Amino acid sequence: MSRLPRPGQLLVRTLAAPLLIAAVLLVAAGCTARRLPTDVVERQSQRVRVALFNIELISTAKLEEVDAQGRGANPQLLAATAILQRIQPDILVLNELDHDYDAVAREGAPLERNAWLFHARYLAQGDAPLRFEHAFVEPCNTGILSGRDLDNDGIVATDADRGTRVHGNDSFGYGEYPGQYAMGLLSRYPIERAGARTFQTFRWLDLPGNHIPPDWYSPEALEVFRLSSKSHWDVPIDIDGRTLHVLVSHPTPPVFDGPEDRNGRRNFDEIKFWVHYLADDPALYDDGGRRGGLAKGSPFIIAGDLNASLNSDPIATGEIAIRQLLDHPGIHDPGDLHSSTGALRGRQPGPPLYYERATASWREGFRVDYLLPSPDIRIVDGGVFWPSADEDPEGHAQAEKASDHRLVWLEIEF
Repeated sequence: MSRLPRPGQLLVRTLAAPLLIAAVLLVAAGCTARRLPTDVVERQSQRVRVALFNIELISTAKLEEVDAQGRGANPQLLAATAILQRIQPDILVLNELDHDYDAVAREGAPLERNAWLFHARYLAQGDAPLRFEHAFVEPCNTGILSGRDLDNDGIVATDADRGTRVHGNDSFGYGEYPGQYAMGLLSRYPIERAGARTFQTFRWLDLPGNHIPPDWYSPEALEVFRLSSKSHWDVPIDIDGRTLHVLVSHPTPPVFDGPEDRNGRRNFDEIKFWVHYLADDPALYDDGGRRGGLAKGSPFIIAGDLNASLNSDPIATGEIAIRQLLDHPGIHDPGDLHSSTGALRGRQPGPPLYYERATASWREGFRVDYLLPSPDIRIVDGGVFWPSADEDPEGHAQAEKASDHRLVWLEIEF
């Protein structure tokens, strides 16, 4: 977690990153990019807008694409920025944000480097700039080698396999290099660092009632295997003296496996983790060794691409993973707000449930991106940014270009 440095401070922190220097100087000079649509979503200032966006790999390589003035020039990220600047969130959760471990090792750069690059080169540019002051970026399991043969192909991946599926399949979370497909959070409001918790190293074996596939993983693999394919974060945010807990995760897709259903089972249990967390289960332990979950009565929002839908296949027990949260008495599902004309009009023939609530373009009717608040939070408004082509041609094109997922947002009051 970090607070947005002043331009001079950021120059020092990023050391040998001349392109970032140029970007920050441009922000300070008030440079602008192309004009955005004028229909920036309006809201009352005392309300808080939370957004979740899986932008389909905000990679270091994409962030290094800049114009002559040092402003971001990647077409995909420009489209995502246009959407974000229309929605104007106060708190933004980003899935698939690369962590640049090479820059950390080479330059001593902070782990949140890419979050601030995205902020400086994209979000803070243009006629409707977004100005976040705080970031939360902690290590994730993607691309971190386990030292075990997790996919039972007879090979234990090493650093020499970097950039291949062999590397990804034997990592704690799939990534062909360390930090691929990780995540981050940006906020206008202060983050209560002392109360933040991460669960990167929590073992799958230690989750009560886990669904580890029988006879698939060796005892040596289970001894080290972590539950989170990325991590589970509890990020407490101070909003005018009250604390909102943003519970962030990005479970593994329940595919790319075999009849053992190891990814489907892991996805189920990564979601199940939040059920135990809301119950303050003492079986849980965070990366600092503290046990238990969320204190009773704490306002929260579960945020993430959960890779789970009511239309997903059940695991061997017949259970649908996402029902653990959508049917939970301590969670409010704002699904009636999270629908879009783009999803509805893009419907394909077939039986999917709630196809108007879809948030992913790769399977029509599949809602996989969620903002799920506690019942004590008043929901004022919300939506999925997926306009139909006839309703908003420019917005539709931006959504198609930005990602295979759609931005989800909620406006709330305590």
